Amino acid sequence: MPPTAESVLLQRRPVSGQSRAHSPFLPHAPTGLGRPASSHYNRHLMRETANMRTKMASEGHLVNGSDLDVKFQYFYKEPCLYSHQIFINASKIFSTLKHESLEERENPYLRKKNKTGLAEKVQEIPQLHFVNDQDKRLAFELAFSTLKYQLLFEEILQDCAFYATYPEFVEDSGLVMVMLCDFQGRKFQQRHALPGETVLPDLLEIEQAILECKTHLNAALARRRIKAEAPSLDHLLPDTVRSKEELRSSMPVYGWINHRKSNMSEVLDALKDEHFRLVSPEEALEGKRFCVDSLCHDVLMFSPECANDLIKNHLVTAGKLVLQDKSSSIAPHSVKYLVGEDADIIHVNVGSGMTTAHIASLLEADSRSHIWAFGARNQAEVRENMEKLGVKGVKLMSENFLDIEPDDNRFKNAKVILITADCSKSGVANPIDFIVNEGEDMKILKDLSIGETDMSKLGDLTAKHTELLKHALKFTKVQAVVYTTRSIHEVENENVVSKAVEYTNLVQQRRYPYRVAPPVIPFSSEAIDNNIGIHGKFIKFRPTEKTSGCFIAVVTREPEDSKEAAKDVLARAQAKGLLSGKKRNKNHEGHENEDEDSLVNGHKSEKLLSRRLRRQDQRLPPRSAISAPHASSPIHNYIHSPIQGRRIPRPNGVAVGARLYKDAAKREPAQKKDKVTVPEHVKVVKHPAPFSRK
Repeated sequence: MPPTAESVLLQRRPVSGQSRAHSPFLPHAPTGLGRPASSHYNRHLMRETANMRTKMASEGHLVNGSDLDVKFQYFYKEPCLYSHQIFINASKIFSTLKHESLEERENPYLRKKNKTGLAEKVQEIPQLHFVNDQDKRLAFELAFSTLKYQLLFEEILQDCAFYATYPEFVEDSGLVMVMLCDFQGRKFQQRHALPGETVLPDLLEIEQAILECKTHLNAALARRRIKAEAPSLDHLLPDTVRSKEELRSSMPVYGWINHRKSNMSEVLDALKDEHFRLVSPEEALEGKRFCVDSLCHDVLMFSPECANDLIKNHLVTAGKLVLQDKSSSIAPHSVKYLVGEDADIIHVNVGSGMTTAHIASLLEADSRSHIWAFGARNQAEVRENMEKLGVKGVKLMSENFLDIEPDDNRFKNAKVILITADCSKSGVANPIDFIVNEGEDMKILKDLSIGETDMSKLGDLTAKHTELLKHALKFTKVQAVVYTTRSIHEVENENVVSKAVEYTNLVQQRRYPYRVAPPVIPFSSEAIDNNIGIHGKFIKFRPTEKTSGCFIAVVTREPEDSKEAAKDVLARAQAKGLLSGKKRNKNHEGHENEDEDSLVNGHKSEKLLSRRLRRQDQRLPPRSAISAPHASSPIHNYIHSPIQGRRIPRPNGVAVGARLYKDAAKREPAQKKDKVTVPEHVKVVKHPAPFSRK
């Protein structure tokens, strides 16, 4: 009897007492007392197979089209990545987020009937239990892949009359879909149980049914590929979905250093001990190379190949290095540059609390600032994350942010509000990482699986964002609001900010109104010249192979109280390190370092601070006073310069808005007192005395 594929392939679970024959042309499992995790075991097999093919090709044993190459491709065993428990979790996710079925699209009655049910099902997220983050990632990856190919799989199941042949699986359509997605990816090869897996009989029946129909299923897939002239199934997806998949495969892995548990030098030393190599941001990231991000100084950027190793790294498991996309780190850095010493922060829509923890990490260790957190989806999960990361000073609020009074005494020290909008997430290129690493809501997978944003939902989202921003601008003590989204749609970004600011200034009529400020984080000169991340006064990144898309706007106003303004300026300068307590020695030692530290955007920090403080005390001279211009003033230069060369000096554009409002307020003429008028019916009329009779 000739050997079959099953008789010569590498078996994952050999029979006890029997020795397994090893072939030099087949990958073998790692030996040792402890069995590796299933995903690590399968990735080891894939790496061994790829290395083996490269070695055979370099030695001339493996040539395309040769007998050995054909045998290798025939006997090659695709690794199994998913256990039965992962299939169950993935089917729950898919059943919750699935699109309209083929039958519902063809039948208007069913569409109308199930429309309300689907909307309610999306809101009811099932409780899922995962052994570890790796199983969680695999379950969401499988569910997301099934969502992308849902219509295709439904069509081929209908062509093969699968449910007509096996009507007992109609109620388990979610399991059928996710298992079909796995079998199709493994070329419908026989599945073997993973080490330590609990095999479920019901799922074995579905496996057997799919294998019995594999010939018809393969033929149906081939017909659709030929009809669409697609070289692979990926080319049957929309262009937007396929382009994001390409970006996702080459996107670096980002992580920020948790200063509550570690510091930069400790993390760098630990990574170097594990053979990681620190390079400059301009160099290519390959292998175990990493660099420090040029925009966020506490963010490290790793090559995509390091993703699986970093998840199990002791720095990550201990909470010293937190894996989070760069698009989530820009807003905390913007808040850091705005908040003063011991000032409180309000964070709206904290989600899982990872961004809130990043803000706390950026604050000074001895800071007495508090972070008021609103909108936590699961307060127990947020508390667990804060405890794991060693973050204190975060107060979770169960109240709705829109129900908080702007003059609430609890928030009298709050100076900055961060609004993380619950947007369409259209700029997210790696949704699985957002769900696993950042605890993002899994509902984002539904729209991202088709590459389109539901425009009917976009209007509701925009209205919610506008209400949140309007309410944040009502707080009397707040001086800056940071608004951030992960959307690429202008209606969720620029339109929301402009409408909210215009409405607030129109209603409140404050002396110093709100205005959109330029980015407060330091961009490089190259980024400014090439408009990388800068879009007018906003920070805006589109999805690229470097990072996901995001939008950040900073809305600020000047305090109306001059004492409060001076105190705020000093606090911000202290937070930025401008007033670090350095004193100049009489012998002028270390002048060069002091000069470099005191430069801010090319100007002396002392000059900027004194100039801003003097601006608060400007007063117009009385009308009768006449003063000659100073010899070094622009007016003196203008008067004594030739007529042809006279040029009116233009003020700095940053302070134009504040000066215009201030001058307009000071130039308002004093209102003339109206004369006191008495109504006609109140006036006393003196009539002449009556004629007297003589």
